[in-house]
Amino acid sequence: MKKSKKTNELDPRFHRAFKHYAPQLRRFLSSRLGNHADVQDLAQEAYLRLTRVKRPDLIRKPEAYLFRIASNLANEHLLKRAHDPKFVALEDIQKMGDDGDGAAFEDTLDRRREIVRLEALLDDLPPLYSAVMLLRKRDGYSHKEIAKKLNIAPSTVHTYLKRGLAQCRARWSE
Repeated sequence: MKKSKKTNELDPRFHRAFKHYAPQLRRFLSSRLGNHADVQDLAQEAYLRLTRVKRPDLIRKPEAYLFRIASNLANEHLLKRAHDPKFVALEDIQKMGDDGDGAAFEDTLDRRREIVRLEALLDDLPPLYSAVMLLRKRDGYSHKEIAKKLNIAPSTVHTYLKRGLAQCRARWSE
């Protein structure tokens, strides 16, 4: 068995993955969080957690692992924010309008709760189903592009997308 690297030695694949995918990672976090204030901090935290992996030899695709870490960090951040009654985003206050109508504000909070719920559903899916759904629905990639990116057949992309959507629909209606 191959000896694992020391924990203080940085796997060069991790550095390359972060350097290459940093802009996409920030866009990904920005789309999940809805505000830009915490994006840079969470991107750096994701990179730090990636570099602290004790057995880097077990990670085949550092970029996928990096995005999974970022996804988990974003979920944690959103959950903390949703349960913190003191937190109100500036954008939410601005949406209230001059007349003090809170309807837009409540709509924003409802949308946020639905996003958190959807993210929890995606996290419960098998990783490839989740990756395929996000690449297709959020990032707008075609079946061929997803297949190439994930190194799977286009028909497999179609199958994973169909199964993932079916599982999400079933769990959403529960």
